[in-house]
Amino acid sequence: MDRRTPARAAACQAALRPFLLVVALAGGCDALPDLAVTHLGRGDRALAEGRYGEALAAYAHAHELAPHDPRVQRAQMRARVSLMAESPARIGADALEDVGYEAELLRRTEKDLDAVCLTALGNVLARRGDREGARLKLAEAVKADPNSYVAHAALGALLAGRPEAATEAKAALERALVIRPGAPGPLVGLGKIKLAEGDLSGAIERFVEALKAGDDFGTRLALGSARLQQGKHAEAAVDLARAVQMDPRSPEALGLLGQALLGAGKLDEAERALRASLELRSDVGTSIALGFTLARQKKSVAALDVLEGVLAADPLAPPALFGVGMANEDLGRTQQALAAFRRLLALPLEGPQKQLVADLQREAKGRVEALAAAQEKAEAAEEKPSKAKR
Repeated sequence: MDRRTPARAAACQAALRPFLLVVALAGGCDALPDLAVTHLGRGDRALAEGRYGEALAAYAHAHELAPHDPRVQRAQMRARVSLMAESPARIGADALEDVGYEAELLRRTEKDLDAVCLTALGNVLARRGDREGARLKLAEAVKADPNSYVAHAALGALLAGRPEAATEAKAALERALVIRPGAPGPLVGLGKIKLAEGDLSGAIERFVEALKAGDDFGTRLALGSARLQQGKHAEAAVDLARAVQMDPRSPEALGLLGQALLGAGKLDEAERALRASLELRSDVGTSIALGFTLARQKKSVAALDVLEGVLAADPLAPPALFGVGMANEDLGRTQQALAAFRRLLALPLEGPQKQLVADLQREAKGRVEALAAAQEKAEAAEEKPSKAKR
């Protein structure tokens, strides 16, 4: 028989529902150790302020003191589900099933978390590759609470990489910013949409604004990439060097840094970054950049080795053909240089690389004309002594 008074029983039930448990716990339902109460209170404050890592750490300490208390376990579940809803990349792949279970459980027992739980479930589906299922679940989250920041932000982030859904993605991300002004996640999402649309200035503006909330590897990488596309190589190199500091083992950051340094004329630094990137991951663009870096350093034999390796995999790679032509020209191998340039000139102007091919062909045409003229002049010079002897 339950000997507790009705008031105490009601207090115990209420303690299971709200985020801030401190008052109810201190009130004494099924007493926890004082230090466990302190940990729960700190965790609840951190959770309410979106500091999920700190919340999880505090709840873990409470769990050490009270491993079987349901309030502690429920607090840990709230923190993990909230983290999955707002920052899904921070949840390991091996924990997705557990977090999905916890989101379903909390959704049935805590109605005030409905949108957060649905968002977490949508992000679990997205992480598993079920993008359509994720879209439906996130749309359900938005419907459950039209003022939920995490629901709009997650839906926008999911759709941001899909050109056919760009309008819906923008609407979701902009709504998230209305709810939480200056939030970095939606700003980065909008920046990536601008980048896909070719609006480099607009993308850079969003990325810079997002970084005001705190430095972040992905945002810094996106900003450096946008500035690289804009042709601002020195500025791009600063951002990409910072990204490499944050993740020295990122082949993408190293490769882009190498390209920025190449454009800025810092050839030795570019070579080091590009080689470091290729040691971590084989990549055609990085190999071509390394080939051009070596060619500009007059390391033409090494450049040919790299670029001919690219052509072995893709005989029609336009930048590699141009680089092979340049390197052979520098080595005085006129026939090999002409052959590479002429293969480039024979490529059709079509597809996504149309402008790149046109630019390279224009340069190659001038080089072919100059090489052909020099060859004719040399041949004519050789003929004169022969005629004189006759």
